[in-house]
Amino acid sequence: MRRLSCVLLLVTASLLGSGVGDSYEKVIAEKGAPKSEIQAGAVRILNYPDVTIKIRDNVVVSMNVVASPPAQSGKPPNSPAQRPPVAEQIAALRRDLKEAIARVNLIVNQPVPSVPRTPDIKVAWFGNGWFHPGAATPDFNNVDVRKTQETSQYDQSEYVSSPLNPGVAFPGSEIEFNSMTKFFYLDRTLPKKKLTEPEMIEINRLYRIIGHCDSQLRYLGAQ
Repeated sequence: MRRLSCVLLLVTASLLGSGVGDSYEKVIAEKGAPKSEIQAGAVRILNYPDVTIKIRDNVVVSMNVVASPPAQSGKPPNSPAQRPPVAEQIAALRRDLKEAIARVNLIVNQPVPSVPRTPDIKVAWFGNGWFHPGAATPDFNNVDVRKTQETSQYDQSEYVSSPLNPGVAFPGSEIEFNSMTKFFYLDRTLPKKKLTEPEMIEINRLYRIIGHCDSQLRYLGAQ
């Protein structure tokens, strides 16, 4: 029985053009773009009309042949009615994209603690405000925001302030600047909270979702 299973697996792989152990790039080269693709961390699920391929760390780990449903009277096989509507795929991608962006905004724009500014408090003064105009668009598929976090210009002072916030002072140790999250700064009249390691890891995860949704929407002609 085990030998028969191995033979069937080899025959199936031969018919489908790809097999367990192949790379993601080889699958795409042999079978073309899948009708849909789902990615969760290191795992990708590629859905083709004849097979569902599971890839982990860029290597095929399983292949499940899709059984062809019996033909129905009046409907040819593989009719559009048997395929997931593109409109539903687009709607789901847009929903995931919107939710990921909203979550990034919540993390990046957390309020910084502040105290009323009094003559007894010495502050480092940022006379030109907190940020220069503009912002670079992050490379959502690859960037690591932990590597672009900057704090040295703030944490050398116990308190900081600017002409935009003349009545309050902010603890310098609680502030950061990050060129790869600046794209999401909503209120530039306020400094930005220094993010923790788990918060930055979560932003990296959300950025991958944003990048994936954007590329899939482009593939479906919805961007």
